[in-house]
Amino acid sequence: MKNALIFFPILLLMLASCEPKPERVVESEWSTEQPKLVSFFIEVDDVKFKQGEEKYYENGKLEYTGTYDPAGERHGDWKYYYSNGNLWSTGSYEHGIKTGVKQVYWPEGKLRYEGNFTDDQKSGHWIFYDMEGNIIEEKDY
Repeated sequence: MKNALIFFPILLLMLASCEPKPERVVESEWSTEQPKLVSFFIEVDDVKFKQGEEKYYENGKLEYTGTYDPAGERHGDWKYYYSNGNLWSTGSYEHGIKTGVKQVYWPEGKLRYEGNFTDDQKSGHWIFYDMEGNIIEEKDY
């Protein structure tokens, strides 16, 4: 039993290290030291595709980050940031379709609104807040 407990984590570590590491490509830059747009490419079944990208403000802060599926559609979590570095919004996609929780924040960092998407449409209960965090509206879709 002890051998199995030791072997299993080692096997997991070996399998995780077999995943291909994405190739980082600077697509455009503000300067030689500061990238503007960085793409990440991965090869699956001899097909190379853009797995994700990061865009930066001129001040070096991250503007957004997200991932793609092999067809080039947004897939997975996407995050946007204000130029001050604070989170602007989060949302998820499934093969180009908005899905799941969407949250948008005021520049100072407090939640502005949140709700859900189902099949690219607003769904369920949405809550909207003022800059102090007080609820100003609730809406059902």
